[in-house]
Amino acid sequence: MNFRFFFASRHKEVISLIEMQRKTNRLFTNELPKWALIVHKVMISLLFLIAVPLCVLSLIALFTEDDLSIFLFLGIIGGGVFWFGRFCYKNLLQYTQQRLIVELREDGYFTSFSNQKTNEKQTIFLPFAGMEYVLLGMDYQYAVKATPRSTGPGGKVVFYRVVKLMISGISSDRKHEVVSFPIGDQPTLDEWVNVFQANQVPVLVTDKALSAVPYTKEGIDAVPKAPYQGTLPFRIGSEAKELDNVFLTEEQQKQQAEKKKKNRKRMRGFLIGLGILQMLMVRYWFIDWRVVDESVFSDKADDTLVLFLTLIGLLVIRFFTQSSRWFDPLVDMLVLFGGLTVGLLWTLVSVSVPDGFSFAVYSHWLLNCFLYSPFAIFMIVRQLLRDRKEKKQQREQAV
Repeated sequence: MNFRFFFASRHKEVISLIEMQRKTNRLFTNELPKWALIVHKVMISLLFLIAVPLCVLSLIALFTEDDLSIFLFLGIIGGGVFWFGRFCYKNLLQYTQQRLIVELREDGYFTSFSNQKTNEKQTIFLPFAGMEYVLLGMDYQYAVKATPRSTGPGGKVVFYRVVKLMISGISSDRKHEVVSFPIGDQPTLDEWVNVFQANQVPVLVTDKALSAVPYTKEGIDAVPKAPYQGTLPFRIGSEAKELDNVFLTEEQQKQQAEKKKKNRKRMRGFLIGLGILQMLMVRYWFIDWRVVDESVFSDKADDTLVLFLTLIGLLVIRFFTQSSRWFDPLVDMLVLFGGLTVGLLWTLVSVSVPDGFSFAVYSHWLLNCFLYSPFAIFMIVRQLLRDRKEKKQQREQAV
């Protein structure tokens, strides 16, 4: 399988995912071939040549036509084409203004980054004699996988496992450095490993994903590792259904726990706000609805709107605050119940209510529970599986 090599440059504040071109198995650069540069420039020029006239025509239509549909139609198309052209142009600058080279030389590992716009240039050279060890672990890179469809060819973005090679050692500047490079095929990995071993550099391996390992001595030293015996604990190029088994240092685990704690606090605030809203709706909105059969509300349009908005609110809370407790969906229903109950008591002591009003309020809550239950079951099962996987990974890391 042929991979598009992406390399995360970490020189100073430059942190970007750059596609690397293979010159040889030991030399990679982001320099595009001349034909690719020509294709990019021609495509970008055509996009701007199409976008600018469309934008001009949309402005003319704004002042000359009574119907704004022509202005909107031309403006949306012209603006969309212009945005795409600008996106392609900025992406091209990443390869023309920034130059990145990675090379495994006869005397060590060399990487160079230069920015033509700022005249910034940085290089790191790790001689073999200064290398403490090389660590081989797992990382993920994406590709578009073709999927046959009845309506025609299609595709989806999938992630594949590659090797993340990390080197810890003392550079030629007498500084401790941790560098990395992704390798997506076995022959290239074998060639690099042979070079390291021929120069007496220890090669170690881990079954963890190194995607989040800090580029520090403490970070890479904390990864559980063993001597490399010629085989990896994963298959290069295999498709990854989940980006799991990522190694986190103790500090990163603390930061993740703190983030979850903040998310729970944020969720709690949103949820309380939603409960207060239920209370206000009972007092000032539900009271105007007609009750039929002394058990349900007859204002189906308003009732449906309230149910829809409540469900949207709950889903936003769950998905955007990244709740991490399996019983949170059950708490949602209890908070809604509490809000409706407080609103009902407030209403009962303030105004007269029709017969069956209290039953209708709780029937509304039961309908909320029924509609929310598929999402709740899904989130509960998903979180239980995640908790089980996290506990398993924690046990493995403890060992």
